[in-house]
Amino acid sequence: MTEHTSEHKAEKSGQLVTSGNHSTPPKREGLLSYFRNSWSEFKKVVWPARDDAVKMTIFVVIFVSILAVFIYAADSAISWLFFDVLLKRG
Repeated sequence: MTEHTSEHKAEKSGQLVTSGNHSTPPKREGLLSYFRNSWSEFKKVVWPARDDAVKMTIFVVIFVSILAVFIYAADSAISWLFFDVLLKRG
């Protein structure tokens, strides 16, 4: 039986596939350099206006509250259905 390796298939299509990892490891930088680069990226961020941030925060709080009520109602209904109706307990 003939084995079909990725190198054999690549040779048929004219491409060369190497199976070794010959890349150089990434250059290690110091902690100070990391924070310097982080700070420069932080300064590039475009922050929303205060009014937009307040509106989005209010929306998120309302949405999470509605979702919590929905999950509570669904959990209560499923518990009632399972324990009281199916198992006839309670």
